[in-house]
Amino acid sequence: MPSRHLSFLLASLLAASQSGTLPRGGDLGREWAAEEWNSTALVMKGKWVREGDSARFRVFYSDAKGRAGTWTVEILSIEGNEVKMRILMPLQGTVRTYSASGTIQSDGRTIRGKAEWCGNAVSCGFRVVADWKPAAKGVAEVATAKPAPAPASPAGDGIRANPGRVWRVTDLTAPGFHWEGTWTFEGETVRFAYREKKSGAKAEGTLELQRWDGAYVRLFNRGSREVYEGQVQADGRTVKGTAQSCGNDARCRWEAVIER
Repeated sequence: MPSRHLSFLLASLLAASQSGTLPRGGDLGREWAAEEWNSTALVMKGKWVREGDSARFRVFYSDAKGRAGTWTVEILSIEGNEVKMRILMPLQGTVRTYSASGTIQSDGRTIRGKAEWCGNAVSCGFRVVADWKPAAKGVAEVATAKPAPAPASPAGDGIRANPGRVWRVTDLTAPGFHWEGTWTFEGETVRFAYREKKSGAKAEGTLELQRWDGAYVRLFNRGSREVYEGQVQADGRTVKGTAQSCGNDARCRWEAVIER
C-alpha cells in the first residue's frame, strides 16, 4: 500500500494531467450565471456549478413559478469562439444525452447558444456568463497560438446599437403580405403602424419588448402569440430577423432601420 505522501503525489499528478486535456487548460471558472428559454412562456434562470476540477457543470434552474430543474452539462471543446457541449438529462428513470453549442461573445465570458432539443425553434436557447478570466489574446483563445476565427455574428464583433425610438420596418413574416411601416419604442411597449404595399390596407397594434442588449432583440405580439427575433448588422443601424412561425422559410423575414 503506498504511503499517504505518495498517494497525495499521485493524485496531484493525475489532476495535473487531466487539467491539461480540459478546454482552456482547465481554466473554466467555478460558477456560471445562466438563463434558458424554450418558449416565451418558459424562461428558466439559475446557475451552472462546476464539479470539482472536471469539465462538468451541474445545472440548477427555476422558472417564474419556482419550479426547479437540474441536469448536467459537459464542456467538450472550446475552439476559437465556438463551444461544444454535451447535456445529460435524467428523464423517466433514464439519462438522455443531447448536444449543444454556443458562441463566446465579445466580452470573453458570455456564451449564447442552443441545445439539440431546440430544433428550428426561434424562441429557444441559452445564455451563460462564465466566471473565468478572458483569454489575453482574444475572446476565446485556447492553449494554442492560433488566433481565434472571425466571430460568426455582429454580436461577436462587439457591435452595440443605440435603440433610438423609431424603426422603419419591412415585415414579410405574414404569407402573402408585404407590410411596411414603423415600430415606435415607448419603454417596453412597441407600437407598430403598417401599410400593406399592394392593397394599401393598414394595421396598427403593439408588441412587447422582451429583450434588447444592443445586438439582439426579441419582441412578442400578444394578440397573435408571435415572437420576433433579430440581430443588429455590421452598420450598427440595420436589424434583420425572423419570426417564430417562419421555420426554415428564408422568404419569411423582417428588416428594420433604426431612424432616431
